[in-house]
Amino acid sequence: MVTYVKFTAKAFSKQLAYRSEVWLRLLGNFVTILIQVEIWRAVIGSGSVEGITLEQMITYSIINTLLLALLLNGISGRVDESLKSGSIASELIKPISYPLFLLFDGLGSSIYQLVFTVVPSMLIAWIFFGIVKPATLTHFIAFVMALIMALSVSFLLGYLVSLVAFWFMNHFALSWTLSGFITIFSGTFLPIWFFPDSWVAVANMLPFQYMGYIPAAIYLGHFSVSELWLVLAGGAGWIIGLLILVQWLWTKAVRRLVVQGG
Repeated sequence: MVTYVKFTAKAFSKQLAYRSEVWLRLLGNFVTILIQVEIWRAVIGSGSVEGITLEQMITYSIINTLLLALLLNGISGRVDESLKSGSIASELIKPISYPLFLLFDGLGSSIYQLVFTVVPSMLIAWIFFGIVKPATLTHFIAFVMALIMALSVSFLLGYLVSLVAFWFMNHFALSWTLSGFITIFSGTFLPIWFFPDSWVAVANMLPFQYMGYIPAAIYLGHFSVSELWLVLAGGAGWIIGLLILVQWLWTKAVRRLVVQGG
């Protein structure tokens, strides 16, 4: 395990080489949040929609905008580069678990984003727009658990796309499709409580809502205390199911591997 922690530290230190980008990321987050805040001010005004107030929607937008910076969606791109260069062969023969390497390497980047982008952006958003407090302490604890689930689901979905790319030797179309599903069904920009019933039914059959809507909705108290554990149990079920699927695909992909490049 110490080896994998070193991978995380290395990925974190590698990101330090791009510190000049921090200001652009902070500016980008601020502009993104500002645009969403102005949209919801125009839609909701001083009242509420579906029982949701403007202050809650601002907080929802802030949470989801900053959560996007933490998600481990870049895993498939890293694997795709290894496939095209042929370095995947040398990585697979190392005495380490390649999936765990990808996970801990991605966590290093996420921790960097948390320290240098998410926390400062949260403070700036709190100063300019205000942030609603979590509904209760229980909801906040469940929110932290949901964030861990969001990271897990994002990694497993990105890893799933990278494994499917073993057959196609290119992940662009798969990754683009996944990004589309995440944009729509994660509830990042439009909360699922505003979806029509038919779309809600589709969203509930997919894991994407655990990458945006669920954490924010938990924080705002949209679920009762009794509902919280059912929602979290559903997230745990998706994680277990995806783990089984990617493990099965991993054994198939390694056997099928065709190295291109060097």
